[in-house]
Amino acid sequence: MTRVMGKTETEYSSERLHQSIARVAASNRTPLGTAEHFAREVVKKIENWIGNKSEITAAELRLQTAAVLADYDPETAYLYENEDKLF
Repeated sequence: MTRVMGKTETEYSSERLHQSIARVAASNRTPLGTAEHFAREVVKKIENWIGNKSEITAAELRLQTAAVLADYDPETAYLYENEDKLF
């Protein structure tokens, strides 16, 4: 299992990442089905990126997720990357 190192240490959760992406996409007025599609595809690519890493930082995860999400929706990617600064 991959650990995510940030303010606290947690285990990586694909479901949690999926929910986070879908929530930000929906807040950007992306239709629910499209938001879910983006989230599924981004999580698949992030899972490949994580591979067999034992640790990643929360910042690395956020930046990599935003980079992948930008291929689908650049505005949502910006919101995702900067969510903690904006809200």
